[in-house]
Amino acid sequence: MYKLTRTLSRAAVRGLAAAACFAAVSAHAINLKIKVENLSEPGGLWLTPFFLGFHDGGFDLFDEGSAASPGLEMLAEDGVPNGLASEIAPYGHSAVLTGSDGPPGVLFAPGSMAYTLLSLNPGSSLYFNFASMVIPSNDAFLGNDMAHMLFDGSGNFTGNISFDLYGRNVWDAGTEANDTFGAAFSTLGGTGTPTSLTVEQHGGLVNFEGSQLPAGLGTLNTTFGSDTPLARISVEQVPDSTQYIGLMGAIALIGFRYASKRRMGQSKA
Repeated sequence: MYKLTRTLSRAAVRGLAAAACFAAVSAHAINLKIKVENLSEPGGLWLTPFFLGFHDGGFDLFDEGSAASPGLEMLAEDGVPNGLASEIAPYGHSAVLTGSDGPPGVLFAPGSMAYTLLSLNPGSSLYFNFASMVIPSNDAFLGNDMAHMLFDGSGNFTGNISFDLYGRNVWDAGTEANDTFGAAFSTLGGTGTPTSLTVEQHGGLVNFEGSQLPAGLGTLNTTFGSDTPLARISVEQVPDSTQYIGLMGAIALIGFRYASKRRMGQSKA
């Protein structure tokens, strides 16, 4: 009975070790850390929560010289990413990275940062787009018209990336007149004027300088020139726990094989 119990125990542990190895091999999700920093100086521009989009290449955030989609218009005028989340859904998925400033406690104040950890399937997350409204403004935003490739055709992560965004990277959605009236995160008041223009490089927000920000958050002292740093986005791979599980499983299997050979040798002796 003892011998049978010992045999079953060894078989069970071998099974667990093999399962651990299999889990590591079969796991296909890649864990990434995505970090956003607002590089504006104190008294500078704020940023709304970031739309983070991952897709198979079928999604197009925007094209310079073409009209903004309804989802992009919603984000550029109000900072709301829900429309873009719906537009990307047939091609992939999205997440929202919030800051901790405000109110309402989800914005990126000058000098602040936040990050999120995401587990992505390479097959449906080949490409990465992002977008955030620049505030205060009528319809200014940061975003990449050319998606970043995160994974190659074999599902391999292409490597950590980090890039800075400057004033020349601010876009005008072309959906509202840039006259400060009705602008988000502004105390200047008025009613915005809808327009039907195309997405173009933004000409600047100097007409907001000197205005008061809402909720007693101070004065907007500076906006941007072409070379003004505004944001930094970083994407890096983080360790996957299944790698360690697989390693332990492999070590266990090697140990069992070694122990079995020793027992066989002793029994022959």
